[in-house]
Amino acid sequence: MSERRRWSWWVARGAVAMAILAALSLAVTVGFAQHALETAAAVVIRGDGDTLIADVVVDLWEVESALTSEALAAVVAKHDAQGLRYVALLDRQDHHAIAEAGTATLARPLYLPGEVVRQGRRVRLVALIPPRSETRAAVGSASALVGPTLLAPYPRPHLVVEFEPPLIERLAADLRGVSAVAALAALFLVAFGLALARTTARLEAVQEQAERERSLVALGRASSVIAHELRNPLAALKGHAQLLVEDLAEPSRARAARVVQGAERLEQLTNVLLDFVRDGPLDLTDISPAELLDRALDGVPTDRVRVDLSGAPPGLHVDADRAALALRNLIENAVQATPDTARPVDVRIRAETREVVVEVRDHGAGLVPGSETQIFEPFVTTKTRGTGLGLSIARRIAEQHGGSLTGETDSEGGAVFRLALPPNSKLA
Repeated sequence: MSERRRWSWWVARGAVAMAILAALSLAVTVGFAQHALETAAAVVIRGDGDTLIADVVVDLWEVESALTSEALAAVVAKHDAQGLRYVALLDRQDHHAIAEAGTATLARPLYLPGEVVRQGRRVRLVALIPPRSETRAAVGSASALVGPTLLAPYPRPHLVVEFEPPLIERLAADLRGVSAVAALAALFLVAFGLALARTTARLEAVQEQAERERSLVALGRASSVIAHELRNPLAALKGHAQLLVEDLAEPSRARAARVVQGAERLEQLTNVLLDFVRDGPLDLTDISPAELLDRALDGVPTDRVRVDLSGAPPGLHVDADRAALALRNLIENAVQATPDTARPVDVRIRAETREVVVEVRDHGAGLVPGSETQIFEPFVTTKTRGTGLGLSIARRIAEQHGGSLTGETDSEGGAVFRLALPPNSKLA
């Protein structure tokens, strides 16, 4: 891994890691705030509850008539701003309601003085009405407290209140707001980290592509000069050698024929070099998959190739000559990699959602592990004879169309190359 790629790797993953750590820090902060709110709530509830019960007891002392449910309802209405929602006087022996007002929402617990039950925003407190010389007591009626004094041995009733502390609700609302802001901030941080990682990766890919393009341009210029400089001398050499083949007798004729073969090989090499450096505008035309394959298979033994067009689209909009050249290079490589006794090379064209895929699969030994990217570099080849430009030319043509070319070893053996082209190539 190069120094720049290593730096990009650390930047991308470091950004994501820092974003996740920041999000976790926000979550922990909100958790501590929640814990602090619960602690504060317990103190506030106890204080507000004691104050509320004291006010209710004073109000009960001041009631001139019997303590009926109507009288308790007036007490509930009086302390509505304090969050009072329910008041009850309960018998201490069987806990039946002597008088009550408001709506109780909490399940009835054991009624013990000082008991605090909290559920959501609602709090229930249990207390005893403190003794007073003028306190009225409950006697014999389920609906009223009558009599001038507390009649022994009848015990004082339990006072039960349910209320919703306003301050707790405000604190809870503030905490919900803080939690929402923290959640949005955490999502933003994680999204920013992921976006930065993706941007860094794309920038690295663009830089590598630019470097590769610069190398290809320099290599292409050199190859173009070599090819053009060789073409004319080769044509003359080949022409004169062919004349010698016609005029000479054996064994000189055989030697002249070998010169012609060597000149033809050099001529073929110059043509390959010119194909490699070809970078003019695309001549886009409509062509059927069958016609494209016919052009690609020209000169290739058809008995070594098996074609599947069942999933092919009706037509392609490509540069027919360049697309056929790319496909021919793939098919020729596959035929050379497949033993004569093996199954034919599989060529399949299928339409997918956003592209048309041409798949060429051989039945040879497959790709060398780790060479999936290197094989597309110019002049890289595993053959004893060959220029190593076939796959480079095919990938270059795919990229000129706005597509791609990839290769891998198939799970069932052999190598498979996938040439992906847009349905309507518009790049030049």
